[in-house]
Amino acid sequence: MIWLGRIAIVLAGAALLGGMMQTAPDYNSVVQPFRHHVAAGRTGEARSFRARFTGLRLADRIAFRRYGRDLVRDSDGVFLIAEIEAEATLASQRLDAVWQGASGRRYALSRRAEDIPRGLESRWFQPGLSNRAVAVFELPADEVAGGALVLTGSFTAVFDSALHLAPPALPERRPIIRFEP
Repeated sequence: MIWLGRIAIVLAGAALLGGMMQTAPDYNSVVQPFRHHVAAGRTGEARSFRARFTGLRLADRIAFRRYGRDLVRDSDGVFLIAEIEAEATLASQRLDAVWQGASGRRYALSRRAEDIPRGLESRWFQPGLSNRAVAVFELPADEVAGGALVLTGSFTAVFDSALHLAPPALPERRPIIRFEP
């Protein structure tokens, strides 16, 4: 009889342990940044920065000047130009941006638009000083509507905050947009 009690305790413990293992979150979902969803036109505040989506433009081609040469880039998709205003709250920092499309896929900044004037990848944001920047993405046209701009701190994104900024109204697609210094 004592054996039955011991076996029952071991089986109950194994069932509880199995249930805990099945319902425990995996590593990738545990170390995600804390999401803050921000409505269009509003300022979102993360732990170490605050930001606001100020404008959105769409273009088939972009043109800019780099190292004294005029460059024109075209795309089979569309160039999405996100204009933001941000400031750091704790210390000087850089921001990273991705576009989360309507399907849930994420698009990184376009490497083909590096070194554009006011480009996000070259901006440092300071506490108490608001600064404007431009993030350029290259993506399929059907990923624009229903998408969001996701901003994180460059070096502390894992346990920090991520702002999911809803875009302002979608503009008409233009044939070319030129970035001036």
